[in-house]
Amino acid sequence: MKKVLRSMVLLMLMVTVLAFGVPHFIASSNTPTTDNSQGSTIGGMNVGGLKGEELKAALKIAVNDWYTQNLIVSDGGTSIEVSSSTFQFDIESTVNSFEDNYRKPWYAIWEDETAVHLPLSILPSEIVKNEISNISTWDTDSTYERVELNASYLKTDEVEAVVNDLSILETDRISLSVETIPESAMGINELVDALNDTVIDPQIQFSMLEKVGETINLANREAINFIASTIYNAALNINGEILERHSQNEIPIYLKPGLEAKVDAFANEDLKFINTSTKPVVLKLSIDEGKLQTEIYTPAKETEVSVSVSNDEEIQPRTITRYSEELAIGQTEQLQEGVGGLRVSIYRTVFGEQQLVSRDYYPPVNRVIVKSSQQPEIQGSAVDMNNEPNDSIDLDGDGFPDEVGNGGNPPISNPQNTNSNESSSESQNQDESEDNLPPGSYYDKGGNLITP
Repeated sequence: MKKVLRSMVLLMLMVTVLAFGVPHFIASSNTPTTDNSQGSTIGGMNVGGLKGEELKAALKIAVNDWYTQNLIVSDGGTSIEVSSSTFQFDIESTVNSFEDNYRKPWYAIWEDETAVHLPLSILPSEIVKNEISNISTWDTDSTYERVELNASYLKTDEVEAVVNDLSILETDRISLSVETIPESAMGINELVDALNDTVIDPQIQFSMLEKVGETINLANREAINFIASTIYNAALNINGEILERHSQNEIPIYLKPGLEAKVDAFANEDLKFINTSTKPVVLKLSIDEGKLQTEIYTPAKETEVSVSVSNDEEIQPRTITRYSEELAIGQTEQLQEGVGGLRVSIYRTVFGEQQLVSRDYYPPVNRVIVKSSQQPEIQGSAVDMNNEPNDSIDLDGDGFPDEVGNGGNPPISNPQNTNSNESSSESQNQDESEDNLPPGSYYDKGGNLITP
């Protein structure tokens, strides 16, 4: 019996040594860390062996540090910045919940402490919910839950918004254009991918440069201006306000004059407009068989919008004449064909009221021709030995003998000018009398004859 009692005592002593003889690791540092792999955490912060007021103080320091950065919520196209200071944390209840989970029962004193990982208790923020609800394409409740989860763990990563089904916004089509893509346009597909399914909420500004971002570097000037023109044409058909638009100053091969636009990132020339309606609009772009289809949809059309182009004035091109010794006598070549210019006005009718949108000027392209500067040589005398007029001379090329003056003798030519090949185009322009020029014609500084 005594041996049995002795054995039981020894067993109890061994259990006691094992339970209390092995020291547990307790973090002694007062500086919280963010290594979630060690010990228990609150809001992603390693709290180690902190308890009570010391734990509360450490959490307040971590929260104040998190307040210095705002949260970005984005769907890849639209983004908002949420002020972190709008969130309020209940540190008291967080610490109480942690200690309740961390505290061991008296009968389990020989068991290892279990790591506890808790989020910070956070109070609902109506301010954040309202900011999220302003984006009509986002699911407000689901997106807010993601933002709140990031905040409860003091994360600063960008939050991905939950996007609604865009088909609910595509009830009424208020604009449609189908234009053939210019052959010289490069990078159209990249621009279309960046702009397709863009949602423009009420009172929100659209900027093409901001929307495409770095993608604009993947396209050439022809592609950028072509896309900008189709979007500008579509924007004119919504109840909106054009804030910035630049003309290409040349009549395009697509759309009508006055409906084109230019965007240049280096010159800081953008296309901007604002949706002044009470409903969001969706910009959709697609490519099919070498043509670009540009559409704008809205959940409910508020008013009919019509756009008209007025050709105020047609401007005829001028003819610029140049001279060259390389051409044969009497030869003429056309270097550039003339194209007429235009002055146009763009009007838009909204709610029955006509508005002037823009006035554009497209300068004409002048016609350029080159004529031979060489003149025919005059050989022999215009008078025979008997001082009789020589009726066979036809200097003006009209098929009839020239009139002979100077007492029956032909005009005496300057012997210094008999070799016309040695005369330059500049001297010829100077010798020609302005009185003999067509009405309105003149010579420019370069010696070019300008004919209206």
